[in-house]
Amino acid sequence: MKEIQKYLEEYSYLKSIQALLHWDMETMMPSGAVNDRARRLSYIQGKMHSHITSKDYASMLKKFSQQKLNKAEKILLRELQWDFDLNRALPSSHVEKLSFASTHATHAWAIARKKNDFKSFEPHLQKLIDLKRKETTYFKTKKPYDALIQLHDKEFTSAQISGIFDELKTGLIQLTAEVKKDARFVKVKDLKGPFPLEEQKQISLHVARLFGLPESYSRLDISTHPFSINISPMDQRITTRYVTGNLDSLSSTMHEVGHALYELNLPAKWEGTPFQEACSLSVHESQSRFWENVVGRSRAFAQFIQPEMKKMFPESMKGINSEELFLGFNKSVPGLIRVESCELYYNLHVIIRFEIEEMIFNQGLNAKEIPAIWKELYKKYLGLTPKTDTEGVLQDSHWAGGAFGYFPTYTLGNLISGSLYHRLKKEIPDFEKQIKRGDFSKILAFLVKNIHIKGRSITSRDIIGELNVTDYLTYLREKFEG
Repeated sequence: MKEIQKYLEEYSYLKSIQALLHWDMETMMPSGAVNDRARRLSYIQGKMHSHITSKDYASMLKKFSQQKLNKAEKILLRELQWDFDLNRALPSSHVEKLSFASTHATHAWAIARKKNDFKSFEPHLQKLIDLKRKETTYFKTKKPYDALIQLHDKEFTSAQISGIFDELKTGLIQLTAEVKKDARFVKVKDLKGPFPLEEQKQISLHVARLFGLPESYSRLDISTHPFSINISPMDQRITTRYVTGNLDSLSSTMHEVGHALYELNLPAKWEGTPFQEACSLSVHESQSRFWENVVGRSRAFAQFIQPEMKKMFPESMKGINSEELFLGFNKSVPGLIRVESCELYYNLHVIIRFEIEEMIFNQGLNAKEIPAIWKELYKKYLGLTPKTDTEGVLQDSHWAGGAFGYFPTYTLGNLISGSLYHRLKKEIPDFEKQIKRGDFSKILAFLVKNIHIKGRSITSRDIIGELNVTDYLTYLREKFEG
């Protein structure tokens, strides 16, 4: 085991270099450097792949499997073997091509998004689709799309997710109709800006520190699309975007803080191994959505943050009490932009992307056909039609990064967060009183104890039992009917 962990340390260091180059590309890199950056990222990705699939490493795993192992070691071996088999299935040439193509595509996407020019991005997207279609052939799965989903969460297949999402759609359509009829969360006046950017940054940083993200181990920067990236165990980078007309930056920051807290509290002594990694992206998303929604959009949080917001934004907060702020945090009307969506409609955005990805990989949908399907599904599920590609198919960076199969984890994470909410109520009955006081330490300790410090030694079933839609819909009903 010590030999394996020593070997994986180098892999971890290469990942850190790769992550830092990605962070810089999204935040600081001059636009003319994209081709140089693509070559370097491709080179590092190739080195990482060769390291994790080498004959020497295969020999170490074999020796480890032949030893007498305790329960924890058996779980670790299972996860190490899963990673090895997954990586070994992919040729190094494919991994390098994908890295090179996604780096160029990410740059092209950012330009296309600004110019509302899907046509310029389309060939990059099609190239990535072709590469990912090729990738699915290297794995033995029931359906091609399953091969990509397992890269992010191996507990689910596309068929299972489809069944879960169908049940969720039914419940959400019923609930949104009831909330619309009730009108309390619909006829809500938006807070009027402008919200100065410096003050927005101050309140984002303030909330990040209150939630438990230390200044000495993290940074908050600006990017086109908010993200969180783990450079190393003690180096967490998060980004958000600021618009003077609204305070969406606050919810984005809370979301990314949730990711960073998970990474920061994974057991550093297991660096390089699965025990120092999140058990799945769905569980990762459950942490970000938990802090953003269960905590950050709660009535208790509105009661806590209202006085501080009044001091920071006196004109915008004039006459706004904590109940009105709570209603504002949860204003429930359909919108076109996923990251700006209210909690009640958010999952419909994800379901649309899941259904499009399923069409791409299981039914042969190509890049040029996506904008039309996108508009059709938005009309069907949200009653809205994007007028531009920037507010439509170009709004997310995931496909530009080759991250197909990622989107379903957002909603799976929401479902997990709903079950976590019910578990939290049982274990810390007065957690809402703590939020009102601005004390989030016990909530963080609850998450660290039950999830963070366990890495991939657990699965989502160990955390919440069988995934179910009922817990999440009950959580939403408590909020919107209370």
